[in-house]
Amino acid sequence: MADIPAIIGVVGGVAGIVGGGGGVVSVWRVWRQEHREERQAFFASYEKSIATLETQHERETDPTKKEQKRQRLEAVENEYLDQQEAYRKNRALQQSAPRGALTADRPRPSQAVASEVRELWEKARHLSPALLRAEDHFLRGNALYEAQDFENALQEYNAALEVRPDDPYTLHNRGGALQELGRFEDALADFNRSLELRPDQPSMLYNRGIALYNLGRYEEALADYNRSLELRPDHGATLNNRGNALYKLGRHQDALADYNRALELRPDDPDILNNRGNALDDLARYDDALADFNRSLELRPDQPDTLYNRGIALDNLRRYEEALADYNRALKLRPEHAATLNNRAFAVCHLGRYEEALADCNRSLELRPDNPATLYNRASVLSLMRRCRESLVDLSAAVAFDPGKKRLAREDEDFEGLRNDPEWGPKFWEIVGREDQP
Repeated sequence: MADIPAIIGVVGGVAGIVGGGGGVVSVWRVWRQEHREERQAFFASYEKSIATLETQHERETDPTKKEQKRQRLEAVENEYLDQQEAYRKNRALQQSAPRGALTADRPRPSQAVASEVRELWEKARHLSPALLRAEDHFLRGNALYEAQDFENALQEYNAALEVRPDDPYTLHNRGGALQELGRFEDALADFNRSLELRPDQPSMLYNRGIALYNLGRYEEALADYNRSLELRPDHGATLNNRGNALYKLGRHQDALADYNRALELRPDDPDILNNRGNALDDLARYDDALADFNRSLELRPDQPDTLYNRGIALDNLRRYEEALADYNRALKLRPEHAATLNNRAFAVCHLGRYEEALADCNRSLELRPDNPATLYNRASVLSLMRRCRESLVDLSAAVAFDPGKKRLAREDEDFEGLRNDPEWGPKFWEIVGREDQP
């Protein structure tokens, strides 16, 4: 029995981060003017202090005091130069930051660009708090978010919210950073508050849907995606994610319809192709699923989830050698993945290589000890190896975790010998029950 397929594209990328709303341009101009005046006053105070210290140094006649004044003058001049440099870096950082809404398909920056943003921030963060407002921290957070530096983006959003605690856009973007860090409950709280302040924002609904999805609250995620799509009907990423929620709810035909529409809008998106492949596979359209997985891997060859999913489709087509090749490739990329080890065991078992199958089941159960699919698979392998007592122990554990395995075991060819064994057959039927039993 293969493990479950892997859905891709729910969290991948920052989807719909918001940086402004109605009237943002005029507000921005006012803020820039006020900021310019503050900056001029700040540096003017340094220049006045330096001029005063220079005069005092020139007039001092005592050698010891003169040296002390020289050191003090040098320290203030260095502070002045450091602050000017920090200001320049801060300005460059802000210029690199998005001010409007970021869409789900916004390209991520190259590694070089991301590194440059982080270097700018390392120097800009020494700028005096006297020159920083909530807007500065917000923009710095956005720049860091784009650079995938979510920890430091979170720090900047926190600083902005200390000054302006009810800004819906900063709350929303902090929620995005928290989400990228896997803190879904905290992200959900920020999305909830941002939507209280700005209801019916499609990007905010979209991102709250992601948080709810990652918390396993699929019906609520679906409601948010539905509302987001009412406001923004042709948004490919939202259609993909609604398809994912529908898939998790077992509504595979509805999920397929969303993936089809998403692919009309984004025909070469490897994530959506992967996800449609999963829906097709669960609808027993294995050849169509395989075609989607093949195309997804043409676009992105070394994606372990898609290799894993294609392996499942190949298993379902009884093409076990090809499935094994995909599982091997996936495990080179992600060696300690319990589900892939379990599925490789399934493939090699069908190739008659029971010892290898048993080794993969054992390793998978070390990583995920109570997984009913792997316990069931190991019971199957042990049954085929005629290790009946051990097989029944695993089968008993599997059905305790998942009673649905009882019906599967009654009909599974791998247990035929065990079912009919005069010594162990009665125990087998005691575990799985008869056909008329649950």
